[in-house]
Amino acid sequence: MRRCAVALLAAAAVGTAVAGSSFAGAQATGVTVHMGEYYFNLSQNSAPVGAVVFTVVNDGTIQHDFSIAGKTTPLLNPGQTATLTVDFTHAGSNPYLCDVGEHAVQGMQGVFTIAGTTPAPKPTATVKVTEREFKITLLPKRVKHGVIKFTVKNTGKLPHNFVIHGRQTPLISPGKSASIVVSLKTGKYKYLCSIKGHAAAGMKGTLVVT
Repeated sequence: MRRCAVALLAAAAVGTAVAGSSFAGAQATGVTVHMGEYYFNLSQNSAPVGAVVFTVVNDGTIQHDFSIAGKTTPLLNPGQTATLTVDFTHAGSNPYLCDVGEHAVQGMQGVFTIAGTTPAPKPTATVKVTEREFKITLLPKRVKHGVIKFTVKNTGKLPHNFVIHGRQTPLISPGKSASIVVSLKTGKYKYLCSIKGHAAAGMKGTLVVT
């Protein structure tokens, strides 16, 4: 009888674990992303607040990647697949793009919407960001912790974007501007342009938040 009881308890424990895993998995939204020259095709263009697992498939004939919310897949060869998990904590629009060369300019960009009623945070400070080849200038260079609005202007001759703490602007054409709002605690935060090669050429830095 004792062995039977132990076996039943073990079976119950396994059942609970499986159920827990299934429940946890149900909290994430799965989105399939097909990409090629020069497009993205998402199985859905919106999801509720929470985790989203992007399964990215390169159907093209050259290398591509998928970048959203400050995260980027590895560079995928034709036929390769990768997954990218992003935890979206606020409702709103999230630009995505392929940051290889001028792929985004040729059409590989879009907006993924996180649905919900999360109120837009009110900025407590504004940082002006100027981008050009190949430098990013912030004014001020230090900012007090809180909700920071980054207004980004591209004064260069090439398209750029701006990425910091899990947020990124759309691809910004020369002469154009965009903005993002980010909540930052005290610390140091790396920022960059995620277009391949731009950060390595100098478009990166660290913002000090006091």
